[in-house]
Amino acid sequence: MKREKRISILKKALLFVIVLVTIDVCSGFIFDSLYSNSKSGVAYQENQVFNKTNDSILIFGSSRAAFHYKPDIISERTGLTCYNAGREGMGIYFHYAALLATLERYSPKVVVLDLDFRDVYDRGGNFGEDVFSDLAPFYGKVNAEFDNYISRNWYDGIFYRSNLLKYNKKFFNILTANVVKNNDNFKGYIPLKGEWNGEDKVLKNDTFTIGPELIKTINLFITKAQSKNIKVILVISPTFKKIKPEFFTIANEIAAQNKVKLVDYSTAEEFVSQKTLFHDSEHLNDKGALLFSKEVANQIKP
Repeated sequence: MKREKRISILKKALLFVIVLVTIDVCSGFIFDSLYSNSKSGVAYQENQVFNKTNDSILIFGSSRAAFHYKPDIISERTGLTCYNAGREGMGIYFHYAALLATLERYSPKVVVLDLDFRDVYDRGGNFGEDVFSDLAPFYGKVNAEFDNYISRNWYDGIFYRSNLLKYNKKFFNILTANVVKNNDNFKGYIPLKGEWNGEDKVLKNDTFTIGPELIKTINLFITKAQSKNIKVILVISPTFKKIKPEFFTIANEIAAQNKVKLVDYSTAEEFVSQKTLFHDSEHLNDKGALLFSKEVANQIKP
């Protein structure tokens, strides 16, 4: 009797595992399909950047990239196709992963990295190591270097093989990307409307801790691109936020160490003298992005 009971339990356990694996495999097919057919939002942008871009100029960075660089203006002025690969709320860890995925497919001629102060100071969240679980859907789809890069814990390589686990943070983004059809994404650029009339913001010093791993990843980003003979330009966008001078010192050191151009527009008079060019204290509106993109295009031209 006991033997029969054990066999019954084992059969039920085996059936449960088979059902779970089947659900996991099927969910992978479903979410892969939905992801690749995304029509708008975050999922659409990520799919474009990781799987589809083939432009000569790529812009990487946080929201300050996504909202500041108009690809059509840059293309018009440089004669080269351009895509804005900026991603709101993401830092250098994400941008380096996006670069790795891009280089597995092709090598652009020029890469612009818009440096955000959060790329240097360790403030956690998706500017920190939380982002790696966001990159899980791309595990096993780029190359071994990419997989090793996003696997920060010994168990990540195991968990990321499960579709249910690696897509668990993306369910909402993927579903809405297939329901919402209106897309305000213009080759990666997202226009901001409205004019800002607020006060300058001073960032509190006690919130800053330099992140050595972040700085290391910026250097990795640059050297990886250079290894493919890609021209790299670092840019600091206009802002009304008062950032510690230390950030600019670090940015200049990175540029000098890697022998790349750094263009600092953070306090450029043609922008910070006109709040009507801003949507808020650290983002340009569409009018400001138009003028800024013309300036950046001049830096890209040989």
